[in-house]
Amino acid sequence: MKLRKYIISTTIIIILVSAVALRLYSNKAGFNEELKMVSESTTTIPVITDTAKYMGVASELSVNGSFSPSHEISISSETQGKITSMHTGVGDKVITGQVLASLDNEVSNSQLKLAKFNMEKAGKDMKRFEQLSQNDAVTTQQYESAKQSFEMAQSAYILARVENRNTGIKAPFNGIITKRYTDNGTYVAPGTPVFDIVEVNRLKLIVKLTAEEAGKVHKDQHVRVSVDTYPGVFYDGKVSAVVVKADLSKRYDVEIDVNNNTGKPIKPGMFGTAVFSANSVGQPLVIPRKAIAGSIKNPEIFVVKGDSVVVRKIVVTSLDEKYVRINEGLNAGDVIVTSGQISLVNGSKIKLNN
Repeated sequence: MKLRKYIISTTIIIILVSAVALRLYSNKAGFNEELKMVSESTTTIPVITDTAKYMGVASELSVNGSFSPSHEISISSETQGKITSMHTGVGDKVITGQVLASLDNEVSNSQLKLAKFNMEKAGKDMKRFEQLSQNDAVTTQQYESAKQSFEMAQSAYILARVENRNTGIKAPFNGIITKRYTDNGTYVAPGTPVFDIVEVNRLKLIVKLTAEEAGKVHKDQHVRVSVDTYPGVFYDGKVSAVVVKADLSKRYDVEIDVNNNTGKPIKPGMFGTAVFSANSVGQPLVIPRKAIAGSIKNPEIFVVKGDSVVVRKIVVTSLDEKYVRINEGLNAGDVIVTSGQISLVNGSKIKLNN
């Protein structure tokens, strides 16, 4: 009986030990397999590649900015007097030469008539003295004195005519009245502001460019302009100025004159986009901008050599948002890494994942 119990106990122990041994062996095999996979994944890095190649590229620069009035001035009185009538108000559209306000011109009209009379009389006297001098009836000095009197009377007439014309305050260009400073009965002196006016036929789009971008832009260059408010509508623009001094952000202001559209009018303060005319740059050797590790000023790339990569310094020029032109450091056909550089170092093993 005791022998039987001993045999059963021994058998159970052997079975348990065998089960544990089998489990440990299985775990070791799985661990070895996982270790092998991890080892392989850490020694080969998946990357995406491209090739340096000659390609026709058009340089197109798109920049956002805001609109300002092309002309915005205060219209001031050029003479003194009391305003007798206001012919326009805030928000009114006006045209060049339109009378916006009138001053009392009773005295001015009287002075103009008197100045005209004196000029005409002096003119007749001058002609009479000229005829008499030809017959030696008067001296040359008398004739010169009559001529001087005529010129003085003529000058006084011109001055009176200008003063009389200035009693009507006129619009200097087509625009919209944005402010009115006075009203009927107000006495104004020369230099007193009466209206503010902005031009509406043309506006100015101001954009900011980097030094590299500003170097590609020139005065009178044609620009295609769009406005956020009117999707799909384009306006004709032309570069009017490229400011030569950078602002605190090291960018340069470029001013673009834009012809307004009466059907889709642009208003000062709106935001717009300037797309500068595309200029062909031939067939340069290019690579995608995303292949560059680091900055454009100090660029490096990973060049594929067999199943690994080597770091190479290059010299490039920016073409647009997608491509850079190779000036030094690469040849056509060189394979370069465009994705996965963050995990690479010089000599890293790679696996193509194109």
